[in-house]
Amino acid sequence: MRFLSRLIRSSLATDLTALEHVRPIRSAFVILAALSYTYVKHDVRALLPLGLGLLFAAIADRGSSFRRRLTSMAGATIGITLGTALGCAVSSNQVLHIAIGGFVGLLCGLIGVASIPAMTTGVLTLVIFTIFSGSPIDLFEWKANTVLMLLGGCIMIASVAVEFGIRLLIKRIPANDDNSYGESFWNRSKVHFHWTDPFILHSLRLAVVIIIATTLEELLTFPHSYWIPMTVAWISKPDHEGTVDKVARRVVGTLFGVAIAGTLIATIPYSGAFSLIMVGIASYFVLAFLTPNYAITTAGITVFVFFLFRIVGFPMGGSITARVLSTLIAAALVLTAVRIGPQPRRTEEHPVL
Repeated sequence: MRFLSRLIRSSLATDLTALEHVRPIRSAFVILAALSYTYVKHDVRALLPLGLGLLFAAIADRGSSFRRRLTSMAGATIGITLGTALGCAVSSNQVLHIAIGGFVGLLCGLIGVASIPAMTTGVLTLVIFTIFSGSPIDLFEWKANTVLMLLGGCIMIASVAVEFGIRLLIKRIPANDDNSYGESFWNRSKVHFHWTDPFILHSLRLAVVIIIATTLEELLTFPHSYWIPMTVAWISKPDHEGTVDKVARRVVGTLFGVAIAGTLIATIPYSGAFSLIMVGIASYFVLAFLTPNYAITTAGITVFVFFLFRIVGFPMGGSITARVLSTLIAAALVLTAVRIGPQPRRTEEHPVL
């Protein structure tokens, strides 16, 4: 009990100096507006790929200069678009699903050697692949899903362009933060290309764990078993200390998220408007606490997904239990795998995502 209490306290510790409001509020309003329009005018199934595209592009919105923010978001948008197309393509073939899952895990892990934005792109791409390769939801065919994912990312990028246009008019352009990324992608990456590098070892471990997690997904029969490889994609990091910390925060955040979403869904009759508002609120918490507290971000993602599923019309029976069980299975796999091989020290290079 004392250990659990310490775990919860450490997971809820928040770095308030890193808390940002303006960018998360703008992004949450963009998400709410785009999804509300889609809900009224189009098939509700479009909300899932569009909503994920919007949120994930916003997650990739790093830095302060327009150039860095644009390149980070554009890279992530390209990644999640390709992840959607590939995930849909292999979803009906078990062997391809498992094999390609391992390859995508390896590739997405290797991308992270270049920079923090590149690592974020790799994580988001792998998460999207696991969702669309394993989701049992009745979605559109792959072309429509891919286009909607791309559209979501482009809408979020356009909102940043509008923001910088306004900043230019009022002469409040932020300082340039591109200096650390002056080298080419290849020059930043090639120094890591040796077998003892933590990123190379991380990529190999990630590929193996994704294969195991995807195999479990195919074998298990409980709802949302694709949450196992999806959670592996979220919480895997190159270093042992960073992984343990992230796993702890993920578990605590998931428990809080399912408690909030489950209570609201169970006590409040279905309303499309209320569900959309909850998606918007959850988006704010995901983005505002991405750096200050990953547990709160995880709770936000959980609420975001639950209410998006509710709007789409996917049955919620068994979702809470399945979500928690999948998280625990993924945590066990990742904590086991991260102990294999040399253990690098935690550094600034290991970002939240």
